[in-house]
Amino acid sequence: MMMISDLPNDLESEILARVPAKSLSELKTTCKRWYALFKDPKFVEKNKEMSKPARESILLSNHEVYSIAGDLHSSGDIAQPLEFTGKLSKDLDLYTMSHCDGLMLCQAKNNSSVVVWNPCTGETKMIKPRTRYQIRDRFALGYNDSRRGYKILRCRYYQNEGKVWFVECEMYELSSDSWRVVDSFTHDYGMYCSGVSLRGDTYFAAGGKEMGFFLMKFDFTEERFVRLPLPFQSFDPEDTAVLSVVRDEKLSVCHQEILAWSNVMRIWVSNKVEEEGKVLSWRKDFVLTVDFDKFQLPCVVNVASFLLDEEKKVAVCCDVCDEEMKGEEKNRIYIVGEDMYKQVYDDDIVNAYLLNCPLVLTYVPSLVHIH
Repeated sequence: MMMISDLPNDLESEILARVPAKSLSELKTTCKRWYALFKDPKFVEKNKEMSKPARESILLSNHEVYSIAGDLHSSGDIAQPLEFTGKLSKDLDLYTMSHCDGLMLCQAKNNSSVVVWNPCTGETKMIKPRTRYQIRDRFALGYNDSRRGYKILRCRYYQNEGKVWFVECEMYELSSDSWRVVDSFTHDYGMYCSGVSLRGDTYFAAGGKEMGFFLMKFDFTEERFVRLPLPFQSFDPEDTAVLSVVRDEKLSVCHQEILAWSNVMRIWVSNKVEEEGKVLSWRKDFVLTVDFDKFQLPCVVNVASFLLDEEKKVAVCCDVCDEEMKGEEKNRIYIVGEDMYKQVYDDDIVNAYLLNCPLVLTYVPSLVHIH
């Protein structure tokens, strides 16, 4: 009986490239040849193109990361309550994180440490700073189009002697394990949420009182910021704008008018962003409008993160709720549509100063090698 190990190496590689990365990761210790193959960058890229892996869903809540059964983008299939299948974060004390291409960029509280983590392979890499990390620092993970070189952007905010705010941008390359300064400019706008990665670039919701809200994209290939429009206009800095990625193909934005005493949330979605060109445009025929007042909830909704099910026109949302207004808060997750609200998770009440904003995300597991 012929075994897979009896096949020619190129045919064996062709067959294995069709196996989902998560399954291959469990087979990496089968033999030395497979261990080396699964680390080969060419095979990793081939596996991304040829396999059809199931999306994984995770929740960051109170400094811990949990895996969730099912794809949260398919909101109609979510059980009530959510089924947690395990704790992933182990020794990582996480405050916030973002993801790109199956890799997680993890930040501890006050940016005391920054780690790149592949939850599929279990690999982690501590990123040492060029200079000491600061509380105000912002980070983003992306890649260079031409050679899939993974990079980390660090935006360091500081005031000069004239009390003018500046941003110094540094770039870290995983391949060379080194930092370099790429730009420095005056800071005349604010960032309203953590960045999200799409096609290797990172997008931020940004704005100021005079310029209003806009979309800021960091192009990791050109290593520069590009200002883009959002599908709504607002000049109130107290409004909230949160970004999300839809199945690694589209960008979505959630907007709430906080000071207008409105409990209405609106979500827009872009057209598909192709790998070539990466042109971003907003769908004119889609907006999900939810008036939370009609559901008579115990506290005001202020969405911290969300995932959009574009087909069913519903969203999975996360926020922090203080029902008794006593500084005792809890994270909650709920599914909402124009005429439906279903809470699927809330955690134990904790003191507000111990709480971090909850985050839900989905990703496709990858064999990308960090070191």
